[in-house]
Amino acid sequence: MKKLFIYTVGICLLPAFTSCKDDREENKYTGINKIYLSAETPVITESENIPLTVNVDLTLTCEQDLVLNFELPDDKNGVLKLENNPVTIKAGKRSATFEVVSNQKNLLTEDTYFQVGISQFPTDNLMLNETLQVRVKPNPKIPELSPQQKALIKGYKTKYGIDLNKWLGVLSCHTTVQSPADGYLQPFAAAFTKEYDGKTVITLSEQATEDMPVLKMTDNPFGLTEYLYFVLRSETVADPEFWTQQPEPQKLMKLLNWNKESKETFAVSLDAIRLKDITSTSTRLEYLGPGKNYYGDPITIVPFTYQFSALDRQNKLLESGNAEIKEINDQGASADPAYYLNCYDLVNSDNYDTPENFIKSTGNIDFATDKMTYQFLLSHVNAGGYTRITVVYEKK
Repeated sequence: MKKLFIYTVGICLLPAFTSCKDDREENKYTGINKIYLSAETPVITESENIPLTVNVDLTLTCEQDLVLNFELPDDKNGVLKLENNPVTIKAGKRSATFEVVSNQKNLLTEDTYFQVGISQFPTDNLMLNETLQVRVKPNPKIPELSPQQKALIKGYKTKYGIDLNKWLGVLSCHTTVQSPADGYLQPFAAAFTKEYDGKTVITLSEQATEDMPVLKMTDNPFGLTEYLYFVLRSETVADPEFWTQQPEPQKLMKLLNWNKESKETFAVSLDAIRLKDITSTSTRLEYLGPGKNYYGDPITIVPFTYQFSALDRQNKLLESGNAEIKEINDQGASADPAYYLNCYDLVNSDNYDTPENFIKSTGNIDFATDKMTYQFLLSHVNAGGYTRITVVYEKK
């Protein structure tokens, strides 16, 4: 397999395995019992009542049942609520869970962060390691169709016998992400599969014509927004070993006030999903388009458009003529998601991955079964190969 490793690493990092059984018996930890809060993807959409499970873990087991009462100290308007709270950790145990759920008040107009903390400690020997930061997304905006767009949709029904209205608005999807092994960063060292149940906002694109319907995913295309943000953070501010240890990224983080803890907004869209070979029962979907690789060379990719708050700050500095940010960008550090995501060609894999891991990008709407499916590849700078994506939208 041919791969490109952007960072120069002078040593090979190998996991060290040591036995600590004897040490634990002789030097048993007797310090503060810390409380750790975690969630796999701490993101909630305000309009949905899907609970976010929060894991509670202790450093030490307790001799008696421990009751912990958690709170949302900065949620003054009751956007969220906690369920299964207070939490009881049984004697001899070290973990439990509770849930954060939206009250579905539809108050937010932008991504908002809330802290999950603890109201009081039942004993003096307890300490919260850190609060859990939960990002709450406002309800997605559904574009209103213009009279011209409505006329086009009516024309498609007459010409092709299809009703595109069924595929516009908010559509639920199931997304499967299969990441390969041998990535150069810890989160991608081993192969993994992630599955997402999400929603995408789809409208008729302004590129649509009388002869060719074109769709646009204006919010959460393919249900991938959170995964793409996870990869972006893993490649940049959440990478403790390489990116954050380089001089230019360090300058960039300081200049933009961008770091692992900064409260950023991240959104993705995808235009130009073209319907081809249309019949009354099915249509093929084409969605690949032009992009650029890490070096600025032209490639063919899934051409996502990113809106990212740290990139906005970078662009403002560039527009003001800031010489420092230009020098940092020229030296290879940037807040542009496209610099790290989707940076390898999806037509020719010769310079990146083995032929057996390469698949052709496909898309299809089956009007008879009311199912829209996609299969394609993603890439990122320090991956071990292409990531396979499978997406199913199903009208129920």
